[in-house]
Amino acid sequence: MELTKLVSLLSKVDDAIEESEHAKALALVLHNFSKFEDNALLRERVAILLASNGRKKEAVGVWDHVARHWANSGHPTRSLAAIKQMHALRPDITMLLDHFTALYNIRSPYLDQDARLPEVAPPTEEVELHVALSGTSLKEMLDEAFAVSIDTDTLVNEPQSLPPLPLLSLLPSEALRRVLDFLEYEIFADAEAVLTKDEMAGDLIWTVTADFTIEDHDPSLRLPSGALLGLSSFGRSATTVARDVYSRKNSELLRLTRESIDALDEELGDFRNRLSTLRRHALTEGLLERHPMFAELDDTDRVELMRRFVGLRVSQGEKLIEQDGQSPGIFVVLDGEVDILRSEEGWEITIATLSAGDVFGEVGVVSDRDALAGCKMTTPGHLLFLSREEFGSVADQYPAVAKYAVNLANERMEDVETTLSAQDLAEVE
Repeated sequence: MELTKLVSLLSKVDDAIEESEHAKALALVLHNFSKFEDNALLRERVAILLASNGRKKEAVGVWDHVARHWANSGHPTRSLAAIKQMHALRPDITMLLDHFTALYNIRSPYLDQDARLPEVAPPTEEVELHVALSGTSLKEMLDEAFAVSIDTDTLVNEPQSLPPLPLLSLLPSEALRRVLDFLEYEIFADAEAVLTKDEMAGDLIWTVTADFTIEDHDPSLRLPSGALLGLSSFGRSATTVARDVYSRKNSELLRLTRESIDALDEELGDFRNRLSTLRRHALTEGLLERHPMFAELDDTDRVELMRRFVGLRVSQGEKLIEQDGQSPGIFVVLDGEVDILRSEEGWEITIATLSAGDVFGEVGVVSDRDALAGCKMTTPGHLLFLSREEFGSVADQYPAVAKYAVNLANERMEDVETTLSAQDLAEVE
């Protein structure tokens, strides 16, 4: 059965709650409750209905069960969303945040870096979207819904192998626990822009539901639950948002506002520096997964090769390779921009401007010739660097990397010659 059936059911229940048709919402939940191996999303609706009918103590009990289940089963943002909704009813209860911190801090024995966020299981039977109301009173329906929602038979009561929560699972327990206090939960009443292309993101955002879309509401471009947004706008080489991101009705997220980040930085002393460091970690991990230099390597070889690179923080205006000099090695841009410059008889030509993911320095390394052009950092940024000497052993061990570097060097030399020829023609004209 497709997950669209679950989405349709939840939409029906949410519409009934919004219209204060609580008996209809409860009938839909109770009729379909046993048709799911994991019915935590239906339990969440029961908690909302209990709270809406003045039964806040019972609602807190349901949220407690749901939050523990999500945390133990590897759905960290769903767990935090449940905890925050529970705190709206009982702000004094903090044990669940302590439990979450123990599971998802950097030293947790339960974290598995290779684990992936599990899919929410679809229904095991046909879902009924039109259910007739019986003569049962609302109180009796709430009693029944509460009873099934605190039954632990289908809940995960012990932590499994857990996927890391982007950014936050790189924090030690003390820092993570403090950050969790500042996280805010949001649910959207309608579709609206969450991030706008070419603007600086003000906050850090983690998706809870898997229904946020990018680029003009294209439904095929949905972000998964647990995605981190806005990190590129932090650090010395901050950049604007690359794409528009939109919510849908009832989309949920967690937000760490810029004001909260400022407060954490003042309290912890170096929180912004940690964000910059963690951003570089994220960029490096993304590079490993997507860069063609590593495409033919397995995960183990990628990690081993990355250990041979050195991370560099580079200032604006710093020259990395001198024209007609020897390239010290191969550079990979993590963030920032690098200009490839060629000087001829008093003229300086910008052959190319490189950005995140681009490689340079390979021409001199693979051909053992002097650099055809200079390379200068035009913004502050971060690079990965593999020395000339280290490249020799890497080429022997990983022929695919050597092949990539040779092909890129050939392309780069052709680009330089083409650019210079075009300049000569321009001068003649």
